[in-house]
Amino acid sequence: MARKKKTEEQIIKEVSKLVAEETLQATDTPKKKKSKSKLMVDGHGDVHEVQKWPKIVKGSHLTVITHENGKTELVWDDEALTRDVQKALTDYENSVKVNTVKTTKRKTKNEA
Repeated sequence: MARKKKTEEQIIKEVSKLVAEETLQATDTPKKKKSKSKLMVDGHGDVHEVQKWPKIVKGSHLTVITHENGKTELVWDDEALTRDVQKALTDYENSVKVNTVKTTKRKTKNEA
């Protein structure tokens, strides 16, 4: 199902709401720590709060977490990795079978 892009008006409304919430939180606490997040608008017009640290990049079977001090963690999803490898092997085996079936030996004039 295709998602509709949000209008500028909707985006501005969402950003304003998030900024108002942050402002309200800032006035409630006597000492506000430096914000470790920022707002980002994705391709669909959705507004997301993005954490600066740690930086997290999630793939299909591997998540890379990079911390502010430069330390990097790799978190493997073994089930997803196994599934991806099995699918790749099945696709390869099917392509080999198809190629084998398609190739037939032609008779030459001497054989006929």
